[in-house]
Amino acid sequence: MCGITGIVKKNILEENLYKQTLKKMTDSIIHRGPDDEGHEYFQNCFLGFRRLAIVDLSKDGHQPMYSNTKNECIVFNGEIYGYRDLKKEIKDYPFQSNTDTEVILSLYQKNGLELPKQLNGMFSFAIWDEDKQQLFCARDRFGEKPFYYAIGNNGEFIFASEIKSILATGLIDEELNDEAVFHFLRYMYVDSQQSIYKNIKILPPAHQLIYTDGKIEVSQYWNFPQEELQISENDAIEKFQQLVEKSVEKQLVADVKVGAFLSGGLDSGTLVALSSEHHQNLTTLGFQYEGDWDEMPDARTIAQKYNTDHKEVALQNADIPKTLVEVLKKLDEPLADTAILATYTICKEAAQNMTVVITGNAGDELFGGYKWYQQEKKILEKGGANASLLPLYKVGSTISEKLGLEKLRLYFLDHIFRSKFPDIVSYQKGKVHNNFTEEETLQLMKTRPNYEHQYNFPLDKNNLNTPMRMDLTNVIAGDYLVKDDRIAMMHSIELRTPFLDKDLVEFCSMLPAKFKVDEKQTKIILRKAFGEKLTQNILTKKKQGFGAPIADWLRIPEMENLTKNILKNSSSKIFTKLDFQSVQRQLNYNYKHWSLLVLGIWMEEHL
Repeated sequence: MCGITGIVKKNILEENLYKQTLKKMTDSIIHRGPDDEGHEYFQNCFLGFRRLAIVDLSKDGHQPMYSNTKNECIVFNGEIYGYRDLKKEIKDYPFQSNTDTEVILSLYQKNGLELPKQLNGMFSFAIWDEDKQQLFCARDRFGEKPFYYAIGNNGEFIFASEIKSILATGLIDEELNDEAVFHFLRYMYVDSQQSIYKNIKILPPAHQLIYTDGKIEVSQYWNFPQEELQISENDAIEKFQQLVEKSVEKQLVADVKVGAFLSGGLDSGTLVALSSEHHQNLTTLGFQYEGDWDEMPDARTIAQKYNTDHKEVALQNADIPKTLVEVLKKLDEPLADTAILATYTICKEAAQNMTVVITGNAGDELFGGYKWYQQEKKILEKGGANASLLPLYKVGSTISEKLGLEKLRLYFLDHIFRSKFPDIVSYQKGKVHNNFTEEETLQLMKTRPNYEHQYNFPLDKNNLNTPMRMDLTNVIAGDYLVKDDRIAMMHSIELRTPFLDKDLVEFCSMLPAKFKVDEKQTKIILRKAFGEKLTQNILTKKKQGFGAPIADWLRIPEMENLTKNILKNSSSKIFTKLDFQSVQRQLNYNYKHWSLLVLGIWMEEHL
């Protein structure tokens, strides 16, 4: 993993101040690359870099890196899987290193703007073409690696791996983006197509950007295949096995120690089983919650089965408030995913003796792992639900919430709320992942933005793969991958996600949903392909998310103090955006309360 930065401005070389500005940018993201630093200066472009060495630990991996002609220069963050095979196909380039970075440069020379289509991996990069006086940038298909950009006060084009690097220039007005705040309140994360700041943009996943003569051109270079496979179950399982095993093997390539997160679920258990075939005495790490949230007993059975060097970490209640503030202070954008504390703690432990860690992210979205896919399957089969039941939902849900009858409220949500939605797309948009309703959000905010995520593929209301694709391109890119990248890089480690291999994703997106979900079971194909490698309890237990006991956490005395000092204090910064009385009505020790506290802490630390 690395951090990239740059500034493009006409005759920038003649203004010495910008060299200091570039140094401030790279200094601000030293955590992304403590092993090396580099800067290159052209007449109209400056490039900066911080390196975390993963493959080819020698100085040959130094960036910014020039091509053999010295015309092209690149800064690159990420990993290209299978790059050594790509390199073998390139016969006419005089390679000087064993890096994937140089392979990207050679492919740019050969294929120009078609380059991103040929890359399988997680990446963001910028290539300065001196002849064309052009900056060419791209980001991976699923948003594993970040790329932010902005136009500075003097017309500079500025880009970086993290927002803090752009802010370090002092050239950007730090105005909050009301649409991003609106989306955060609705879903507990900033949308993957925006940033929290009005004047800072994000290059969306699967997009590329060209900056020439002061003009920005952004285009999409990849999308899901639209056809559905005609395939037998046996053939599907065999192909699926091959793709998963190949992806794991490719992503284990590193010249540093590799470990794996082990939660005790299907996804991480499968990856540990496969990784152990390539790495003897693999180190596995898990996070231990208290009581019913604890999945470590199942994790231990997998660790024992594959003889891993298993380690576990936990957070004491007294440490939770301090850790929450610490994480939010380092995060450039508010993120209310309850797993941020577990991720921070486990990454901190991982950094003690490894640099690369395998994770099971995206398995639920690709293989049909969520219960709401089963609900949506019912909607498809019934042709929607009776909208006349909506008043009953409103009355029942309100009464049950006031009485504190959580099970009754969930009954109304799961069995009657879906009557509001005539199809799976409206159900996915209106129910799944929702925090505050649209009406509640508009009551909270002093302005009235109305923002909705834009999907870049057809939303087929008759195909259960549609909500899975929606989750993969929305919550995965905006929440889970942001959490993983930013928090892992705080500790200078790299997280890899084998399930986001390009070929595997394309196969799964074309695979008929019947191979993934039915009335009785989720993740059907994963269970049939790799079930024998797991334990019976993992195969049959109820799914548990990587979340937290929020109601208990919010009642910790130090957390109560944070609520009092921030959310019950009308002079807090959060009330420059939100209505004080509306916030008070939402402090009920639930996810809404949690998300407001996260936003309040973040604003106190960053504004």
